[in-house]
Amino acid sequence: MPPPPEVFQPRLDLRRRLTAVLLNLLTVVLLSISFAPFDVWPAAYVALAPWVMSLGSSRHGRWAVISAWGGGLVFYLLNLYWLTWITLAGYAALVAFLSLYWLAAAILVRRALGRGWPMWLVLPVVWVALEYVRSTLWSGFPWFLLAHTQYLRTRLIQVADVTGAYGVSFFVAMVNGAVVDLLCSPLFVRRRSGEARLSRRIVIGVPASALAGAVLLVYGQWRILQRQPREGPTVAVVQHAYPVSLQEDYASSREIFESFVASTEQLVGEAVDLVIWPETMLPAGVNPEILQMDLDGLDHAHLRAMGRQLLGTAAMEAKYSDQDIRAGLGRLIQGDDRVYSSGQPSLREYADRIADLTQRLGCPLLAGGAAVVPREGPLYDQEYYVHRNSAMWFDGSPLAQERYDKVQLVPFGEYVPFKLGCPALHRALRRFVPEVMDQLDPGSRDATFTLRRGSRSWRLVTPICYEGVFAPRCRELVAGRGGKSAELMVNLSNDGWFIRPGRPPRPSTELPQHLAQYCFRAVENRVPVVRAVNTGISASIDSTGAITAVVRQRVRGRWQRGMAVGTLVLDGQALPDGRYPEGHGPKILVDHRVSRYSLSGDVFAAAVCLAAGVLAAVLLGAGWRGRLMRLIRKGWR
Repeated sequence: MPPPPEVFQPRLDLRRRLTAVLLNLLTVVLLSISFAPFDVWPAAYVALAPWVMSLGSSRHGRWAVISAWGGGLVFYLLNLYWLTWITLAGYAALVAFLSLYWLAAAILVRRALGRGWPMWLVLPVVWVALEYVRSTLWSGFPWFLLAHTQYLRTRLIQVADVTGAYGVSFFVAMVNGAVVDLLCSPLFVRRRSGEARLSRRIVIGVPASALAGAVLLVYGQWRILQRQPREGPTVAVVQHAYPVSLQEDYASSREIFESFVASTEQLVGEAVDLVIWPETMLPAGVNPEILQMDLDGLDHAHLRAMGRQLLGTAAMEAKYSDQDIRAGLGRLIQGDDRVYSSGQPSLREYADRIADLTQRLGCPLLAGGAAVVPREGPLYDQEYYVHRNSAMWFDGSPLAQERYDKVQLVPFGEYVPFKLGCPALHRALRRFVPEVMDQLDPGSRDATFTLRRGSRSWRLVTPICYEGVFAPRCRELVAGRGGKSAELMVNLSNDGWFIRPGRPPRPSTELPQHLAQYCFRAVENRVPVVRAVNTGISASIDSTGAITAVVRQRVRGRWQRGMAVGTLVLDGQALPDGRYPEGHGPKILVDHRVSRYSLSGDVFAAAVCLAAGVLAAVLLGAGWRGRLMRLIRKGWR
């Protein structure tokens, strides 16, 4: 008996525009809750299915695409809300730009649906290719990758040491496509002979997705069991919670510095190999270039440029002579019998305090701060000195022995583009960025810190804040020539921008989402990651991407004074029941393995992009050729 005719028909036919809207809103909800901090990770495997199904309408094709585009717009509007605390204009521009990737995906997916192509192949190719482009184009925004929904599934994400995070994204999208094929494809198709057979999209797609999942889990378990960790250094992370705002200063640089010194002094006498402070916790200018500067040797132009960098533009008014500026800089840098007029100690006093602290600790201090250095390369507007976002290494001396300057800066947050390439355009764009936001200069080289303790030594790299979410940048720092240039990655961050002061304080979803990224950096490069974050989530992540310890914040006093503090010593002092005492955590374990990703980079993502380019050419080629021919005929007439 032949199957009923209904099983030969597609099982999706949207008759109302409202249905497409509701399906897209369902995707927004499912996708949002699959990311941190909600971590409903199973939702990610069906989150895109309603969005794809909304594109299957044969009655309202243009509306279906616009509605799918709107779904992306709503998703970013809801999930990037924390950018409104910094810049409304930047928030609106970024949301509008990111939604275009959903529009591009919608056009391609709808065309593929119209041709009856299997979604279990089309959707992962299209989605991952656009994720890769979004992560790299114009500085890139590698946030909300599908892979990030699975950061707690340690076995599953081990494939990132070959494919990067995009391999996990591919699998999640593949399952979504198989769900669409299962729900929407006809159960049977007719052979040429007229006989019925099961649809290949269901027969192949569902088992292929299940097989891919099994392969990833088996590979993940093998890689975890293969690890033979070696004992690494004992690290102490000091975290405070100082909100950062363009409208209000919640604490002076002196208050911040003193609070970190007080917390670090609690570690004196502990068997600690390294102490870490977060990004920008040091006063600006505590670097050897400033502390050792010969002010008497500066000419008029250089003196004024240095004054603008350290004293501010108000001190550069015409009424102040070169002698006044030189005296102000001298008090600020070297100090005298008076305290500088702002109430701050001199930079030399700060440096001496750091030297004394590291001597009493008996170990180095790695801390974030703004370095003021002579400008390299062409000048811009008599800018002889520039600020850089730096990680500085102190070990018993007032002078930082080593320094790493952040290379990959945040556009419009840390710098305005076209400074040297097109100064006129730079000045025009600069008007949209508040003057109080310092414009930074990028570093010009990578740096590796070496921690030596007796006969043992370890090499560290320090991606700073947002720089650490870029997998290629972290790979550049870690990968050596056929090996590793570092055994440990230390991320210094300041997430104070993304927390709203109040009673109680309101941390945003940006904080756990930022942490989730580093689970993939650990797996991709097979290095443990230690994070020291102001207001954010300071943590330790092992080389399998598992989060092994987190600083627990204790809030006391007024939040506005930044009194949420925590100190985490990663030293392996576990209690008999397996718990860690307050302030302690698992010891850092280094991994000797060199990953395929460290050696080859984003080869997998590039291959997916190539496949997506071929797919787009096939899907769009005929349509564009037809339009072009019609235009030619019309013009010829």
